[in-house]
Amino acid sequence: MNEKIIVNNQELMALVKEQINNKNVTLTIKGNSMLPFFRDGRTIITLEKPKKLKRLDVVLFKYNDIYILHRIIKIKEKIVTQGDGLISKEIIDETDVVAVVKFFEKNRKLTFSNNKFYLFKVRMWRILRPFRRILLKLVKK
Repeated sequence: MNEKIIVNNQELMALVKEQINNKNVTLTIKGNSMLPFFRDGRTIITLEKPKKLKRLDVVLFKYNDIYILHRIIKIKEKIVTQGDGLISKEIIDETDVVAVVKFFEKNRKLTFSNNKFYLFKVRMWRILRPFRRILLKLVKK
C-alpha cells in the first residue's frame, strides 16, 4: 500500500532533483494554478528528466527560489511559462527546468502529455484566455 508522506517544498525538491536523473518521480498536485487540467490533491503527475522542451510542455522549474509547475507557452532565447489558471507569466532559462510532466492521472484516468486530444483541449483553453476567469468559476464548482 502506498503511504502518503507530507514534506516541505525544499526537502521535496531536493529529493526530486536527486531522483529525476535516474527514474521518473510521481507526485500529487498541490495548488490551483494549473486548473482546469490539474486539480489540487486530485491530480497525480509523473515527472521525467527534461530532454527537448517544447511549447505546451508542463514543467517543474525553479523561479525566485521557489519551485513551480506551469506550462511552457513560448520558447525563444528564454522560456515563458504560465499556469493554466493564471494570467501572470514567468520568464526562465532552460537551466531552471528540473523536470517535465510525462503523464498525469485525474479521476482514475491516465493521460500522456503528448496525447492529441489533451493537447487540443490545452490549445482551446489558451485561445479562450480572455474568458478564463468566468470559465474557472464554472470549473471550480
